[in-house]
Amino acid sequence: MQATVRDDVSDLIAAMVKQVDTANGELDARATYRKAFLRLRAHLSLHPRSVSRPSLLFESAAQPARLLAAQCLPLATAVVMHLYPLCALQCVPIPLLSPARLKRALLLRDVHQRSLILANVGGERTQTVDSPLIATATADGIRIDGTCDYMSLASVADVVLCRAELADGRGTVLCAVDLRRDSVRIGPWKFGGSMRLSDTSSVQLVNHHVTRGRYLVVRDRADMQCISAYQRCWFHLFLADIHLARMERLRRDWQLPPASDSIVALNEVGHLRQYSLRLLDDFAPGADIAPLTRCTATLKLRTSLLAQTMMATLRGSKPLNIGEKERLESAAQELGYIRFQPTSDQKILQSLDSTAQNREQRADGARAWTQGMWFDQRSLR
Repeated sequence: MQATVRDDVSDLIAAMVKQVDTANGELDARATYRKAFLRLRAHLSLHPRSVSRPSLLFESAAQPARLLAAQCLPLATAVVMHLYPLCALQCVPIPLLSPARLKRALLLRDVHQRSLILANVGGERTQTVDSPLIATATADGIRIDGTCDYMSLASVADVVLCRAELADGRGTVLCAVDLRRDSVRIGPWKFGGSMRLSDTSSVQLVNHHVTRGRYLVVRDRADMQCISAYQRCWFHLFLADIHLARMERLRRDWQLPPASDSIVALNEVGHLRQYSLRLLDDFAPGADIAPLTRCTATLKLRTSLLAQTMMATLRGSKPLNIGEKERLESAAQELGYIRFQPTSDQKILQSLDSTAQNREQRADGARAWTQGMWFDQRSLR
């Protein structure tokens, strides 16, 4: 999975980073970001089309993400926020006769024909905002109001995929929101330093109209949870790939010898990745998504632990000058954000521990039942 950055892309990334860093204030920096991103995307394949298997689509989509991550992890993270919902949208299993298939086909046709850049909001962090997205039915569609705290690619995205709760409490709406409207308000950048390249801001929708063809009402909460989990699995896969690509580049640039435990962990990550892609291919409508969710979450967690080890290694290095020290610290800080995306490490650990405890309880129950049967049989003799 080693990523080799082409010279043309490498030069564009370096120029983009320098121009954003030297911009005069955030407005100028964002304008610079938009122009530089437009130049860069012409050299990248950011609209992979659905192929025979989801795993093949992932491998195609992950290639440009890894290429970016090798040189600039925050920028790669931003691009992943476009790639993972696009891939999930193309591959999520939908029953043959469902009206959702037509709506998806029309949206994907628009995205591919116009080379639209997608963004995505949702997840754990957006559940704490004061004004969540609310959908109200209108004569010709729905009206969306509310705020989401985190949206990457805020300066360049054309469409954001989001969900909103129906005002009458009767379900959830999945919608594709046009960001080039006066009813959309993008906040200032959430992060400073190198993380500005993730282009992350809040987004507020005020009386924003969405036409009927651009949203889907999901009445069943279990169905909504399954859709969200499926999308998150794609995010976990992409996150693992870009962080592994970045760590490989850092090892090479700073000549860091891999520790024996890291070699073992990388081997485990490779097997988890392979198995996750197999489960992704096998997932079908009505199937239990829990095995896929657990596997991709474990992959993300294992990669995060590797990133934390790399952070400690970078901070323990002996830089030759102040410039090198700042670069090492910046690289270390960038690796730290994976702990909170999109499912926090702590939550994954709690889930894995709960699953293990449940398995142990079931095993104890089976042993008790077997022993009880043995005693019953003895009493019958």
